[in-house]
Amino acid sequence: MCRLLGYSSDRAASLEDLIGADGLQRFTGLCALHGDGWGMAWYDGGEPDIRKSTVRADSEPEYEKLAREALGDLGLVHLRWATPGLGVTERNSHPFRYEQYVFAHNGAIHPQDRLAEMLPPDWERQLAGTTDSERYFLLIMSHLASHGGDVAAAIAAAAADIDARYDPNSLNAILLSPDRLYAISWYHQSRVPEALLRANGHTEADEIAAYFDLAYRATESAVVVASTGWPQPGWTPLPNRHVLVTDRRTLRTQVLPLEA
Repeated sequence: MCRLLGYSSDRAASLEDLIGADGLQRFTGLCALHGDGWGMAWYDGGEPDIRKSTVRADSEPEYEKLAREALGDLGLVHLRWATPGLGVTERNSHPFRYEQYVFAHNGAIHPQDRLAEMLPPDWERQLAGTTDSERYFLLIMSHLASHGGDVAAAIAAAAADIDARYDPNSLNAILLSPDRLYAISWYHQSRVPEALLRANGHTEADEIAAYFDLAYRATESAVVVASTGWPQPGWTPLPNRHVLVTDRRTLRTQVLPLEA
């Protein structure tokens, strides 16, 4: 399980610009639990730049530096809590890239011994790592052509497919294209990892219940969407089994149901 943050802004903006110095400190502080590395992606033009590491975010000077730089107007941040059995390696670190698309996931898909069945063989051969998350991403990409390039429709088809064939606890994710931000909310409330959270010192019932929630803040200058666990006063909850779609050029935002 992991923490996610995605954004689209009317100008190149740093993470600190978007959520403030206190917000940056609080969000980064989530790596106390989600400490299996971090990743960032941003667009300054049509091609994404990606940086990622297996080092805990608050122990990584590069993370601190990048979080305070105005890198691009569209981007994401990922703090990883690796699913047991999936190695903490550079190849398994988020975000993942396919062509001009970038993706980061929060959740686990079980059973792991059947993950190799998720993708058609020609897509399975394109894997860089061993994670369920990268396979989920490539499954979305594999649905693009059959859905006429409609990313939201491809997301819905892939999520429904995984939900029917596997036991995911969450398919929450941020997917970026050169034109749009997609924030995916799809999770099973009954599968929140309560025992793991309690074992790591998280005992508040409300905090545990909200672990898979996503919320967003839309202003005239930026849209930011993120996982819970840090203060988000005034943010709007993103309903389960919906996708937030933000146009990079206009910042027009839609919340669409994920129906296969």
